[in-house]
Amino acid sequence: MRNAVAAVAVLALLTAGCGARKSGGDVDDRSGKRRAAGLSWAYERIDDRDGELIDGAARAADDIWALGSDDVGDGRLARGHLLHFDGKKWARVPMPVDGDPHLSRLDSLGSAGVRLSTVEKGGASETRRYAHWDGTRWTPMDGAALADVEVITRDDVWVLQGDGTVTHWDGDRWTVTPMPAKVVALAGSASDDVWAVGSRTTGPGIGGRGGEVRQPAAMRFDGKKWSLTRTPTYRFPDPVPSEPYAEFTGIDVASKTYVRAHGGHSYKGYDGEEVRDPESQTVELSWDGTRWTDSEPFPGACAYRNPVARDGDRGFFMDGNWHLTTDGTCSKIRKRRLPKGQGARPESEQQLWLKKIVAVPGTDRVLGFGTVEVLQSGAAPRRAVVVSLRRS
Repeated sequence: MRNAVAAVAVLALLTAGCGARKSGGDVDDRSGKRRAAGLSWAYERIDDRDGELIDGAARAADDIWALGSDDVGDGRLARGHLLHFDGKKWARVPMPVDGDPHLSRLDSLGSAGVRLSTVEKGGASETRRYAHWDGTRWTPMDGAALADVEVITRDDVWVLQGDGTVTHWDGDRWTVTPMPAKVVALAGSASDDVWAVGSRTTGPGIGGRGGEVRQPAAMRFDGKKWSLTRTPTYRFPDPVPSEPYAEFTGIDVASKTYVRAHGGHSYKGYDGEEVRDPESQTVELSWDGTRWTDSEPFPGACAYRNPVARDGDRGFFMDGNWHLTTDGTCSKIRKRRLPKGQGARPESEQQLWLKKIVAVPGTDRVLGFGTVEVLQSGAAPRRAVVVSLRRS
């Protein structure tokens, strides 16, 4: 799962009007969709100008950052900024390096700080810019792209760099960690339960009759060392297409016994013969604490949705503003309408888009960063918002 990397849009329709609700408040009176009985989003901050929040990162309860973009109506490029929460209030802060906010991201590195990556456009060229927050100040820095980050605790952070190198922060220093296979994604639930997935080019299922050039690889860190776990091998039936391969491209971890890896089985080559090529296949496997098996579909409305953030060992936040527990309960999260004074009329429809969901380290607090779009005739506000999860 991209806990701190891939920005994922989460769309949720807020109830329009003031129609009567059924007892218990667990059903949307307009859509009839099942809602989470004990989960709802509450507004933490509403910007006083139109725009959106694109990303967020939490280093500590009193050190939270958001990346935002103000709407500009005169044709200029979007104007980026940062928001900072110091434990008492949110404050707007200029970006420490110039760049396009929509080509930017924030990565929490635990006690090692927060990293801002952005791209500055100049004509036909692009320049990558980086800055580092050490808990006191932002400092421009040289750097390279990060592919994935997994923060287990403030002093236990795993980073996958863009060149495939895996490094670990132990609270004192960064250490390069050799891996048993190629890594493309990281996720974990505890210091002795960290996963990396990708592909391998040696071992069972490579070459031979099937001609597979690589097979899926799932590596687990048990607190002491990284080890490959045994995963199924894949091959196409005869006639085998040219350059077939199988690989994992992502992994989602809720607990030591609830892990799902996904990827594909496909091929690169074309032999030129008049033979119908086979269909590419989706690879989806689940780990139960002992072994990998084919994944069952997510239940209910979560069947066609993807995890976007881990909710501790409870389960996942899913795209579309749904929540999935490890016991298989899939339900919608309640939302609130914008309060009066924000320019939304009572009859308007409102859409909440969350680009990032972040768990605040050392707390039970969960924040969402995004925007509320108001659908109404005439002037329609588009407010950048921070929302916090309420459990009841």
